[in-house]
Amino acid sequence: MRIELDKLEGNNSSFAHVYEPGELTLDEEHVRLVEQPEVRGRVNRKSYEVQLRGTVRARAEVDCDRCLGSVLIPIESDFDVKYISSDDYRATETVELQEEDLSVAVFEDATIDIDELVREQVLLALPARALCTEECKGLCPICGANKNSQDCACETREIDPRWSGLQNIN
Repeated sequence: MRIELDKLEGNNSSFAHVYEPGELTLDEEHVRLVEQPEVRGRVNRKSYEVQLRGTVRARAEVDCDRCLGSVLIPIESDFDVKYISSDDYRATETVELQEEDLSVAVFEDATIDIDELVREQVLLALPARALCTEECKGLCPICGANKNSQDCACETREIDPRWSGLQNIN
């Protein structure tokens, strides 16, 4: 989605967009969108600075970290990002980045493309570790069976190879 700043009505405008399937790619192997992202927010323009505030909502499906089953994750992420034009960015001779500069992005040609912002917000809202249930038993490391749905007879007790020679002592 592109926000064309010269077509905004006034200095404070709102925007909303629902992404179509395939319009936003996450480029993540273990994350699939099951509900397309929806972004809503406000654009506030002050002199050379443009501020975007809003919310991204979606639902994603990720793999359980233990059994590789599907886990549905609701996503709701707020953002507050400042943009400055590339000309203004080059004109400022900042020697050292300040903390407030970390939330500043650059745009060109009076158009702000927020697709990358939405993609980042979706990925950042995902948990670092996803489990289908807290009691998930995972996969058997020997035969690969899902221990949540079946039991296996594999010996899972590991013996430290440094002590394996003591097994033969009677």
